[in-house]
Amino acid sequence: MTLDPSLIGQKAELERLGFQILQEEPNRIIASRRSFYWECLLTYVNYTLFVQRVNELSAEMMISDRDRFIPESKQVNLSPIPRGLQSGNAVLVVYVADRVKPDAQKMCERQGKLKFAEFYIPAALDLERNVAFLIRKTPAWGAIYYPKFKYILARLLSPQGIPNQEPLSTLGIGFLVIGFGIPLLCLAIMLLLLV
Repeated sequence: MTLDPSLIGQKAELERLGFQILQEEPNRIIASRRSFYWECLLTYVNYTLFVQRVNELSAEMMISDRDRFIPESKQVNLSPIPRGLQSGNAVLVVYVADRVKPDAQKMCERQGKLKFAEFYIPAALDLERNVAFLIRKTPAWGAIYYPKFKYILARLLSPQGIPNQEPLSTLGIGFLVIGFGIPLLCLAIMLLLLV
Protein backbone atom coordinates (compact mmCIF):
# COMPACT_ATOMS: atom_id res chain seq x y z
CA MET A 1 0.00 0.00 0.00
CA THR A 2 1.71 3.11 -1.27
CA LEU A 3 0.66 6.54 -0.06
CA ASP A 4 -1.07 8.70 -2.67
CA PRO A 5 1.59 11.08 -4.08
CA SER A 6 -0.60 14.11 -3.29
CA LEU A 7 -0.35 13.25 0.46
CA ILE A 8 3.44 12.91 0.68
CA GLY A 9 3.87 16.63 1.45
CA GLN A 10 1.24 16.47 4.22
CA LYS A 11 2.92 13.44 5.78
CA ALA A 12 6.30 15.19 5.79
CA GLU A 13 4.74 18.30 7.32
CA LEU A 14 2.99 16.26 10.02
CA GLU A 15 6.32 14.73 11.00
CA ARG A 16 8.01 18.14 10.96
CA LEU A 17 5.27 19.47 13.27
CA GLY A 18 5.96 16.65 15.74
CA PHE A 19 2.96 14.46 14.97
CA GLN A 20 3.23 10.71 15.33
CA ILE A 21 1.84 8.80 12.35
CA LEU A 22 -0.64 6.28 13.76
CA GLN A 23 -2.05 4.88 10.51
CA GLU A 24 -1.11 5.26 6.90
CA GLU A 25 -3.29 3.98 4.08
CA PRO A 26 -3.10 4.84 0.37
CA ASN A 27 -5.67 7.67 0.70
CA ARG A 28 -5.56 8.48 4.41
CA ILE A 29 -3.19 9.37 7.22
CA ILE A 30 -4.06 9.48 10.92
CA ALA A 31 -1.63 11.26 13.21
CA SER A 32 -1.57 12.41 16.81
CA ARG A 33 0.28 14.83 19.03
CA ARG A 34 -0.11 15.85 22.64
CA SER A 35 1.01 19.42 23.33
CA PHE A 36 1.24 21.41 26.54
CA TYR A 37 0.54 25.12 26.11
CA TRP A 38 1.51 27.28 29.05
CA GLU A 39 -0.02 30.31 27.36
CA CYS A 40 -3.38 28.55 26.88
CA LEU A 41 -4.20 28.54 30.56
CA LEU A 42 -1.70 25.74 31.25
CA THR A 43 -3.56 23.08 29.27
CA TYR A 44 -2.81 20.04 27.17
CA VAL A 45 -4.31 19.63 23.73
CA ASN A 46 -4.61 16.10 22.36
CA TYR A 47 -4.58 16.42 18.59
CA THR A 48 -5.89 13.75 16.28
CA LEU A 49 -5.36 14.71 12.69
CA PHE A 50 -6.94 13.02 9.69
CA VAL A 51 -5.58 13.73 6.21
CA GLN A 52 -7.79 12.26 3.53
CA ARG A 53 -7.49 12.15 -0.26
CA VAL A 54 -10.85 12.35 -2.07
CA ASN A 55 -12.00 12.97 -5.63
CA GLU A 56 -14.86 15.35 -4.90
CA LEU A 57 -15.57 16.78 -1.45
CA SER A 58 -19.17 17.50 -0.48
CA ALA A 59 -20.80 18.64 2.75
CA GLU A 60 -22.63 15.32 2.94
CA MET A 61 -19.30 13.46 2.89
CA MET A 62 -17.88 15.78 5.55
CA ILE A 63 -20.84 15.23 7.89
CA SER A 64 -20.55 11.47 7.46
CA ASP A 65 -16.80 11.61 8.12
CA ARG A 66 -17.29 13.81 11.20
CA ASP A 67 -19.66 11.28 12.69
CA ARG A 68 -16.96 8.60 12.20
CA PHE A 69 -13.83 10.60 12.96
CA ILE A 70 -14.82 11.93 16.39
CA PRO A 71 -15.35 8.46 17.93
CA GLU A 72 -12.34 7.08 16.02
CA SER A 73 -10.13 9.85 17.40
CA LYS A 74 -11.04 8.80 20.93
CA GLN A 75 -9.98 5.23 20.18
CA VAL A 76 -6.65 5.93 18.49
CA ASN A 77 -5.51 8.86 20.66
CA LEU A 78 -6.22 8.06 24.28
CA SER A 79 -5.38 10.77 26.79
CA PRO A 80 -4.15 10.02 30.32
CA ILE A 81 -5.91 13.19 31.52
CA PRO A 82 -9.73 13.29 31.36
CA ARG A 83 -11.14 15.78 28.87
CA GLY A 84 -11.90 19.08 30.56
CA LEU A 85 -9.36 18.75 33.39
CA GLN A 86 -6.69 20.96 31.83
CA SER A 87 -6.95 18.80 28.73
CA GLY A 88 -8.87 19.16 25.49
CA ASN A 89 -9.27 17.14 22.31
CA ALA A 90 -8.83 18.67 18.89
CA VAL A 91 -9.86 16.65 15.85
CA LEU A 92 -8.46 18.36 12.77
CA VAL A 93 -9.30 17.09 9.29
CA VAL A 94 -7.50 18.01 6.09
CA TYR A 95 -9.09 16.95 2.82
CA VAL A 96 -6.97 16.91 -0.31
CA ALA A 97 -9.56 16.90 -3.10
CA ASP A 98 -9.57 17.14 -6.86
CA ARG A 99 -12.62 19.36 -6.45
CA VAL A 100 -14.31 20.98 -3.42
CA LYS A 101 -18.03 21.63 -3.85
CA PRO A 102 -19.38 25.01 -2.66
CA ASP A 103 -21.30 23.43 0.25
CA ALA A 104 -18.09 21.75 1.49
CA GLN A 105 -16.18 25.01 1.05
CA LYS A 106 -18.69 26.76 3.33
CA MET A 107 -18.38 24.02 5.96
CA CYS A 108 -14.60 24.47 6.02
CA GLU A 109 -14.85 28.24 6.35
CA ARG A 110 -17.30 28.33 9.25
CA GLN A 111 -16.99 27.21 12.84
CA GLY A 112 -16.48 23.47 13.33
CA LYS A 113 -18.34 21.29 15.77
CA LEU A 114 -17.72 22.22 19.40
CA LYS A 115 -18.31 20.44 22.68
CA PHE A 116 -16.88 21.05 26.12
CA ALA A 117 -13.07 20.74 25.71
CA GLU A 118 -13.51 19.17 22.26
CA PHE A 119 -13.06 20.73 18.84
CA TYR A 120 -13.68 19.41 15.33
CA ILE A 121 -12.27 21.56 12.54
CA PRO A 122 -12.17 20.56 8.86
CA ALA A 123 -10.15 22.19 6.09
CA ALA A 124 -9.74 21.39 2.40
CA LEU A 125 -7.34 21.83 -0.48
CA ASP A 126 -8.91 22.01 -3.94
CA LEU A 127 -6.23 20.70 -6.31
CA GLU A 128 -8.15 21.67 -9.45
CA ARG A 129 -8.19 25.37 -8.50
CA ASN A 130 -5.17 25.26 -6.14
CA VAL A 131 -7.23 26.92 -3.39
CA ALA A 132 -7.33 26.14 0.32
CA PHE A 133 -10.41 26.48 2.51
CA LEU A 134 -10.23 26.77 6.28
CA ILE A 135 -12.03 28.47 9.13
CA ARG A 136 -12.14 32.25 8.73
CA LYS A 137 -13.48 33.58 12.02
CA THR A 138 -12.30 32.70 15.49
CA PRO A 139 -15.23 31.64 17.66
CA ALA A 140 -15.38 32.91 21.23
CA TRP A 141 -15.57 29.38 22.64
CA GLY A 142 -12.01 28.08 22.56
CA ALA A 143 -10.56 31.26 21.08
CA ILE A 144 -7.26 30.80 22.92
CA TYR A 145 -6.62 27.62 20.90
CA TYR A 146 -7.70 28.68 17.41
CA PRO A 147 -4.38 30.33 16.43
CA LYS A 148 -2.80 26.89 17.02
CA PHE A 149 -5.46 25.06 15.02
CA LYS A 150 -5.31 27.51 12.10
CA TYR A 151 -1.52 27.33 12.03
CA ILE A 152 -1.45 23.52 11.84
CA LEU A 153 -4.17 23.41 9.19
CA ALA A 154 -2.53 26.15 7.12
CA ARG A 155 0.84 24.34 7.24
CA LEU A 156 -0.81 21.16 5.99
CA LEU A 157 -2.75 22.89 3.23
CA SER A 158 0.17 24.91 1.90
CA PRO A 159 3.31 25.42 3.99
CA GLN A 160 4.76 28.09 1.71
CA GLY A 161 4.49 31.52 3.27
CA ILE A 162 3.43 30.20 6.70
CA PRO A 163 5.98 30.80 9.48
CA ASN A 164 7.86 27.75 10.76
CA GLN A 165 7.23 28.69 14.39
CA GLU A 166 3.86 27.84 15.94
CA PRO A 167 2.24 31.05 17.21
CA LEU A 168 1.64 31.85 20.85
CA SER A 169 -1.92 32.50 21.94
CA THR A 170 -1.99 36.22 22.71
CA LEU A 171 -5.48 35.91 24.19
CA GLY A 172 -4.25 33.11 26.46
CA ILE A 173 -1.28 35.21 27.56
CA GLY A 174 -3.69 38.04 28.37
CA PHE A 175 -5.80 35.72 30.52
CA LEU A 176 -2.68 34.50 32.33
CA VAL A 177 -1.51 38.05 33.00
CA ILE A 178 -4.92 38.96 34.39
CA GLY A 179 -5.33 35.69 36.30
CA PHE A 180 -1.86 35.57 37.84
CA GLY A 181 -0.40 39.04 37.37
CA ILE A 182 -3.05 41.07 39.17
CA PRO A 183 -3.12 38.83 42.29
CA LEU A 184 0.70 38.85 42.40
CA LEU A 185 0.75 42.62 42.07
CA CYS A 186 -1.79 42.94 44.91
CA LEU A 187 0.30 40.59 47.05
CA ALA A 188 3.45 42.61 46.36
CA ILE A 189 1.66 45.86 47.28
CA MET A 190 0.38 44.31 50.50
CA LEU A 191 3.88 43.08 51.41
CA LEU A 192 5.34 46.54 50.73
CA LEU A 193 2.69 48.15 52.93
CA LEU A 194 3.55 45.76 55.77
CA VAL A 195 7.22 46.68 55.68
